[in-house]
Amino acid sequence: MADHDQLRADFESAGQGHVFAWWDELGERARRRLARQLAAVDLSRLRELHAAVTALAAPHARSLAPAPVFELADRGFPYALADAARAVAPIGDKALRDGHVAALLVAGGQGTRLGFDGPKGCFPVLPLTGMTLFEVFARKLRRVGLEHGVTPPLYIMVGTHNESATVNFWQDNNFFGLEPDDVKFFAQGEMPALDAEGKLVMASRDALFSGPDGHGGVLQALHVKGMLADMRARGVRCLSYLQVDNAQTPVADSAFLGLHIAQGAEVSLKVVRKQDPTEKVGIYCLDDGVPGIVEYTEFSEAQSNERAGNDLRYWAGSIAVHAFNVDFLTRLAQNGTDLPLHAAHKKVPHVDRDGNTVEPAAPNAYKFERFIFDTIPLAGNVMCLEVPREEQFLPVKNTDGPHSPEGFKQAYQDYFGKAVETATGKRPPAIEVDPLAAENAREVIELAKDAAGWDLTKPLHILG
Repeated sequence: MADHDQLRADFESAGQGHVFAWWDELGERARRRLARQLAAVDLSRLRELHAAVTALAAPHARSLAPAPVFELADRGFPYALADAARAVAPIGDKALRDGHVAALLVAGGQGTRLGFDGPKGCFPVLPLTGMTLFEVFARKLRRVGLEHGVTPPLYIMVGTHNESATVNFWQDNNFFGLEPDDVKFFAQGEMPALDAEGKLVMASRDALFSGPDGHGGVLQALHVKGMLADMRARGVRCLSYLQVDNAQTPVADSAFLGLHIAQGAEVSLKVVRKQDPTEKVGIYCLDDGVPGIVEYTEFSEAQSNERAGNDLRYWAGSIAVHAFNVDFLTRLAQNGTDLPLHAAHKKVPHVDRDGNTVEPAAPNAYKFERFIFDTIPLAGNVMCLEVPREEQFLPVKNTDGPHSPEGFKQAYQDYFGKAVETATGKRPPAIEVDPLAAENAREVIELAKDAAGWDLTKPLHILG
């Protein structure tokens, strides 16, 4: 009871004593559960949470300029990366052959916005087989292994809410052909929420509300859960960072990795050209001369519409694909570096002062996240590569619109159908490309040279 008294005193002195409002009516197990949750809250961080809310209301002025990017050498289908990237692809190939590369898949989200009950990575995405996002990435990784003789280990960041379901899904599917010892799962951290009065939000009478700490939480999670140590023990020097909702992105892109290594970068990123000034993507640019990602909300209308010839001046939209030096991430983590905290005004279910459950109709509280791209300003050197949108950026995020499952399938089939038509003069009514067989249009065009047996009057499934 002494521990409880101290815990209550700590929260009351921080102005958060309301979290004990229903303590006396809770059973013993509920009390223990709440006490464990509250003991994990670092009350010294409340000032940081309040500062993030203040920054959301009044973002600081920025002095912006475009940042250097290795632009596409050919923007015409089937596209070509920058000459510099293609020239150093052998360096990336060697790093893969030498076992110096690992893949990190961020998969903490649920499929709620897709109308799917389960981890987003379990969502069936490909148009003919319904192959799930997780299997797509596993097969891409297996192909890397077949091509280079070494399959990079895979680290999967999950959320505490979907960890069991994710691990069970991989186990039930025999890790999709990967070696179980080379697939590592670790959970990201959690953050509380604050209401408009700066009070911690209670999800129920015996539980504090908490939510995932964002993809930027991967930095400390990799360190705390021993993943960085595991990478160093395996000789991994470079980390290919991917998000599970973008099934089109290459898992370990030799040209991208080669350019990252050749440029001596600690952080690298891929970008695509913004489709229009209003597209909601973060922009890679210089902020007071320092490279970083600036959210679209922090651009003025004039800046968003500014032109350089026929192109937008600020066109480099981030697609959340990165390469990181493991030494760089280790240094940040061991130094206790915290990435900036970002607040967002959201609808958060909670209990009110009378203990009644409330499902708010409008934003009522602030959630907090850290973003992985905030490592960019901390890096000694940064490299940025432009990639073709339809080749490497087809995310599945919402129930409708271009980033819906149907929007993905349409764009996916348009892209690969165009490849078949380029090679054969005909386009099949539907198409799916096994990730073991090919990754992009150029590879499909090459496969089509030996495609005498393809029946293009029917849906075409190119098998690996």
